[in-house]
Amino acid sequence: MKILIDLSILRHPWCGLGQIAMSYGQWYAAHPETIVEGCEVTLLVPKAFVGAFGDKVGYLEARDIYRLLPCLMPRYDLWHSIHQMSPFRPSSRSTRRIVTIHDVNFIYEKRGAKRQKYTHRLQRECDSADVICFISRFAQNDTAKHINIGGKPQHVIYNGVATLTEGPQEPVAQASDGTPFMLSIGVLKAKKNLHTLLPMMDLMPGFRLIIAGDDSDTYAQQLRDQLQQHPNVSIVGTVSNEQRRWLYAHCSALLFPSLSEGFGLPIIEAMQWGKPVFCSDRTSLPEIGSTHAFYFTDFKPESMAAVVKRGLAAFDATAALAEQKYAAAYSYESHMRQYWSIYTNK
Repeated sequence: MKILIDLSILRHPWCGLGQIAMSYGQWYAAHPETIVEGCEVTLLVPKAFVGAFGDKVGYLEARDIYRLLPCLMPRYDLWHSIHQMSPFRPSSRSTRRIVTIHDVNFIYEKRGAKRQKYTHRLQRECDSADVICFISRFAQNDTAKHINIGGKPQHVIYNGVATLTEGPQEPVAQASDGTPFMLSIGVLKAKKNLHTLLPMMDLMPGFRLIIAGDDSDTYAQQLRDQLQQHPNVSIVGTVSNEQRRWLYAHCSALLFPSLSEGFGLPIIEAMQWGKPVFCSDRTSLPEIGSTHAFYFTDFKPESMAAVVKRGLAAFDATAALAEQKYAAAYSYESHMRQYWSIYTNK
């Protein structure tokens, strides 16, 4: 059986989906035995990643001509789109197609014609899919409110989360002066609700806040414009994997007040390190954080600071070990095993 796994989102390697695609490629490089006998795996990747994940998989360059004229695409028996908005399609209607849906955030972020366009596009993806997977129960239920899934097979397969506790670390200069710091990490967009952390940090003497992640959105500049009033907050922008490991290893807690998530990778990443996690009680976050996270039920500075202070006081070595055990369940081994069961109809 010839299988294509669409990792074309690697054109944006530092976004959340790009990191997931990178983890897919790295998994097959390190675990070629995952590929079931009688199956051939080809990765659809940008030109820069052709050959990047070893010689046990094949590669197909994600060329614009394939996007514009799918009929030129080589034929495969099975096609897995690891997210719902890839511009690439199989060349044959007989190809069995699996689509993974991460969220329908566009319903809440877009308006008018743009929202209608995204809705139509996702409906088309679901119509053409043979199997639809979701990264959380929340994502499944939220999608069903807006998209007609029909009677197609559905599965909830949680994201795999790469192990961050192994590998080299590199200090981040803005956090290296010895002052205890809390961490918020992820793309800096309005839905992340990071502005609520700034006045909260005024009520957290002795701590500073490090905000890391892609800061190309205008929201990041809005945050920076406020930093003069909050000298214990620093925005460090995109960080390398080595710096990310260092930040998790040395932070006192993760702060993640996001309003809209299909999963919430930083929650599990921080739990791998046994760090206290403070997040909003919105969308998928209570599902992913479970009983191990502490939750913001509103975003008043006093309320948020009270949640953090209580959580830090209650968190101990036993809680850290319980977190780490819980986070280990979100392994790529489990993730890949579940997908291969679908690939092979088992």
